[in-house]
Amino acid sequence: MWRIRAFEERVGQLTRANEVHGLVHLSTGQEAVAVGVCSQLRNDDVVYSGHRAHGHALAKGAPMRAVMAELMGRDTGLCRGLGGSMHLVDSEHGFLGATGVVGGNVPLALGSALAARLSVSDAVAVVFFGDGAVQGGIFVESVNIAALWRLPAILVCENNGFAEFTPRSAHTVVERVSDVVAPYGFPRETVDGNDLHAVHEAFGRFLARARGGEGPFLLECLTHRLGGHYEGDAQHYREQIGDDEWRAIDPILRLGGGEGLEEEARAEVEDAVEFARASPYPSADLTERLVVGTVPEGDCPRRNGGATTRQGQTPSGSDPTNYTTYLGRITSTLAEAMRADERVLVVGEDVAEGGPWGATAGLAGEFGPERVRNTPISEAAIAGIAIGAAQSGRRPVVEIMFVDFVTLALDQLVNQAAKAHFMSGGQLTVPLVLRTQGGAGQRGGAQHSQSLEAWLTHVPGLKVVMPSTAADAAGLLRAAIADPNPVVYVENKTLYFRRETFEPEEVPIGRARVVRPGRDVTVVALSRLVHEAVAAADELAAEGVEVEVVDPRTLVPLDLETIVESVSRTHRLVVAHEAVEHGGFGAEIAARVQAAAFDELDAPIGRVGAPFEPIPFSPPLEDAYLPGRDDVTAAVRALLS
Repeated sequence: MWRIRAFEERVGQLTRANEVHGLVHLSTGQEAVAVGVCSQLRNDDVVYSGHRAHGHALAKGAPMRAVMAELMGRDTGLCRGLGGSMHLVDSEHGFLGATGVVGGNVPLALGSALAARLSVSDAVAVVFFGDGAVQGGIFVESVNIAALWRLPAILVCENNGFAEFTPRSAHTVVERVSDVVAPYGFPRETVDGNDLHAVHEAFGRFLARARGGEGPFLLECLTHRLGGHYEGDAQHYREQIGDDEWRAIDPILRLGGGEGLEEEARAEVEDAVEFARASPYPSADLTERLVVGTVPEGDCPRRNGGATTRQGQTPSGSDPTNYTTYLGRITSTLAEAMRADERVLVVGEDVAEGGPWGATAGLAGEFGPERVRNTPISEAAIAGIAIGAAQSGRRPVVEIMFVDFVTLALDQLVNQAAKAHFMSGGQLTVPLVLRTQGGAGQRGGAQHSQSLEAWLTHVPGLKVVMPSTAADAAGLLRAAIADPNPVVYVENKTLYFRRETFEPEEVPIGRARVVRPGRDVTVVALSRLVHEAVAAADELAAEGVEVEVVDPRTLVPLDLETIVESVSRTHRLVVAHEAVEHGGFGAEIAARVQAAAFDELDAPIGRVGAPFEPIPFSPPLEDAYLPGRDDVTAAVRALLS
């Protein structure tokens, strides 16, 4: 506790001196919670924390020098200066991350707990959070799933009475966090968080039960945040505690003994400060190198030659001939990947029943409920749990029924999955595939028919693929499962039952395909529009116009080289997608081609996309709204006129 106290007090001084940068949240006064919990954990037990994480990291075993260097943005820091105070990670000691998003760490811890369960380990997952996190929807979603799946997780609430600047009485009518989880049947206890012995004993009881296969548990620790929400907070919203009152509740003074430890702790802190000051800043190229992780050689679930889910039974949607469907190849590829690699699991709403389209049909019968896991309708928690499981060695494939509902999981996808590898300085990887489908034409209305892939391509750290054929659906899904990075795999519902001949092939992420060669105009089309572009090219061929159709297949990373090579031959370009044209990914393609091949263009770049309107429900209006072959044909003719 003295190590944490001395560290936090010195960090406060360094922040005021502008040697420690950014938003810094100190845990001075809350040391007993961190020590009472983490002193009982092993390295294979994982801990997640929030923005007030220094004490938790130190108590879990993170080296003080590396923590201080991280706060100073140095290359010798825990995360090589890429995470900072709110994003500490020390994977060696099982500290899998702090987050600046309040409550965003809870589902990640549950994912690590699930990974421990699947590994038949007695390791546990612990997550620290404040009382302010309890009011977020992600907390409710998470505790429901934790209870439903009986995960070996211990939720530790540091209840200091404030949610940032707001006292508990102003943000909830529920006095105790332990009461919030009561309906879910959690074993729970509220203790004096400034009494080290009370924290240690209560947590120890829960820990023993969790190692025995029980869970989840909630330990609420009533404590006091001696300082403000962040360093520099004027604290006008609270009354300062008097010295006499503080001495009565100070967890270090209450423990007693430990003479000489303060001096020893402060000496260690000064050593850490000098180490950090002497350390170099990260090199300029580090950020680019750590946006995504490297795909390991040979770490790819391969086809095993069979296409059956059980002895003699063909997976739903597959075809024993060389004809197949887009949907059938998704199903069979998932089955093949799960057979080849026990780390692969499928998670999502109704996946055990096959999902709304049957993409996961038959998987539960072969692989069982542990690896094919139905979830509540809780997209944010589903995504977060999958991220935590991925960080702990699993390869989850998450199904989000419609891309429209990815909006409910965006915080986890954007702030957690996409940034974990980068902010941890390369310590963490998130081999997660998020399958979803978009597109209109099925009379689903404006909330079940959108094409939102452009949003996702704007997030560094996410890979985004859009297969247009059965062969690419299989190849890209196989590659996505093998990738150590989060991959958003966007399907199109109107392609699901399109019958095609099928020749299996490896399809690496980041490589485009020339679908139809031509000499006069290049059309770069996405997903369903690939087929519309081919139909337009066939029509134009009768007029003597040869259109080259290119399918990027992967939007991030984009194979710009193949597109530019095509444009260098045809000297004209049309980009086509079903998404709204305004702000669509076609604009990114057009801008990058113009920058790379401006001198090759003989005409302005043409664009085909949907109008800037929500998708109408009325069938004639929806049909008119959807871009198709006629729009591609018109765009090509306009370039040639």
